[in-house]
Amino acid sequence: MFGTLFAILLDRKFVGQGLVRTLLITPFLLMPVVAALIWKQQMFSSLFGILDKVLGFLGLNSVAWISDHPLASIVTVLVWQWTPFMMLIMLAGLQSQPSDIIEAAGVDGASPFGIFRQLTLPHLRRYLELGALLGSIYIIQAFDAIDVMTGGGPGSTNIPYFVYQESIGGGFRYGSASAYAIVVVVFSIVIATFALRVLSGLLKDEERA
Repeated sequence: MFGTLFAILLDRKFVGQGLVRTLLITPFLLMPVVAALIWKQQMFSSLFGILDKVLGFLGLNSVAWISDHPLASIVTVLVWQWTPFMMLIMLAGLQSQPSDIIEAAGVDGASPFGIFRQLTLPHLRRYLELGALLGSIYIIQAFDAIDVMTGGGPGSTNIPYFVYQESIGGGFRYGSASAYAIVVVVFSIVIATFALRVLSGLLKDEERA
């Protein structure tokens, strides 16, 4: 959702567009471990984190974000880091839309919202599907943020990290770890297959255009 909103904002000319685009892409260029450390130490810290300072400025009590809300903290970091990637996918979809159709709709009296709902959104459907599928693959494989921020504490463990805990992470239960690993591989293959089909459909549409 955030990637689509940013893409819509960037799909127009304004002063400083290149700088804004570069700043929005920057989180995606960071290593996952670095991004997790930045949020853990500089944003979520209850001692000197920026969010804690904002709460104190507003007269609110301090919040131990990572210990009290581990899942929300990890999701925030993942969304922050991967929104630029989704933005680039949506921006590619917006810029591939035929401009003559948009201009014709405007001449016929269609409102901007009507153009977006009836023309732009259907055009972006495949790009939205591709972004959702690629995002699902990344969520299945997420490991760095969990390890750095919570260490796999209660309410913040996904299957890959659970496999790590069951095997070389200290559990040494390699049988169950192997079974869960197979489940992860199967789900990844299924999602990757759908992603490839969507991408193939996009390429065919581009060839026809």
